[in-house]
Amino acid sequence: MEAMKLGLFAIALCCITSCGYRPAGLAPSTTPVNMQEITVLGHASGEVSYFSLLGIFPFGKPDYQAAIQDALSKFDNGRALINVRATFKTTWVVVGVIQKLTVEGDVVK
Repeated sequence: MEAMKLGLFAIALCCITSCGYRPAGLAPSTTPVNMQEITVLGHASGEVSYFSLLGIFPFGKPDYQAAIQDALSKFDNGRALINVRATFKTTWVVVGVIQKLTVEGDVVK
């Protein structure tokens, strides 16, 4: 009987909590760059998150510049990102929504 209650609780939790991904955009670079004068330092990703109570009252915003700066901070002398891809992850929880913006690309100097 206890296992049945636990199983029903798990099913109910899955029904009221869900998540989804959606593309947020593609770009060749975050800043105009001369492709002959760059050095690729490596691949990095940066992210920002915010919460929205009941999906109506946001506490934060999807800030692309903050996500880009987070990615650039992973390499010294990182100046821009090329081959940029951005995605949103939406997680629905009982009392609201958690949005996570991820920006990734190749860091160049």
